[in-house]
Amino acid sequence: MTPDQLFSLLGKLITAGGGGAVVAFGLFRFFGKSWIEHELAKDLETVKSEISVLAARKLKLHDKEYIVFPELWSKLNKAIASLQRAIVAFKQMPDLIRMPDAVLEDWIRRSDLSEAETNFLTKESDKTSAYSRILDLRFLQEAHSDFVDFHEHVQAHSIFLEPELKDKFRRIDDLIWKSWINRKLDFDDPEIYAASNLRGEAWKIYEDDIKPLMSDVEMLVQTRLFPAHNPTRNSATK
Repeated sequence: MTPDQLFSLLGKLITAGGGGAVVAFGLFRFFGKSWIEHELAKDLETVKSEISVLAARKLKLHDKEYIVFPELWSKLNKAIASLQRAIVAFKQMPDLIRMPDAVLEDWIRRSDLSEAETNFLTKESDKTSAYSRILDLRFLQEAHSDFVDFHEHVQAHSIFLEPELKDKFRRIDDLIWKSWINRKLDFDDPEIYAASNLRGEAWKIYEDDIKPLMSDVEMLVQTRLFPAHNPTRNSATK
């Protein structure tokens, strides 16, 4: 019997004065118990199949998260560590100014300075400051490279991130870039931007904005990877 024929029969039973119980009994008498049980079983199997498909999709997505999250978190930490080295004001430096020429030449020969860095250092009178700028530029380049690596990874895998986590990763991405830009401008033209204290601003962004977001992201990632150990969720279910 087709759906149209079934609804036509229901209409006739109701029109004939049958209430809900009469209709149910009429259906039972007309179709028989085995047919009704067969139809209900078919509907149940359809629902179970749909649930299985949805569960499989969710499981596959969660498996992908187990791959994406550790790598994304690793690249984020590397980008943050590189940024910190680039913006920190203090670093240990050898006192190159006080070195005798022979000692300085031997130090340069043993160092990892490139040819361009060596030429820059040897022509500067304040060799300690010159070496400091060499290190600053290295740290900036390293921070930029690690940031780009993290940024591209976020862009490539953001589809696998839930909206809240995606938003926090992108906010950290923007803040890392903003902090790096401030430090780079300060490095390129320290005299022009001296009054703006861009290096201090770069550090402030790191301390006040990036570090708290890192804690939020860490908690969200752990919750996604280990939901059974989520204290907030567990306390809510007690």
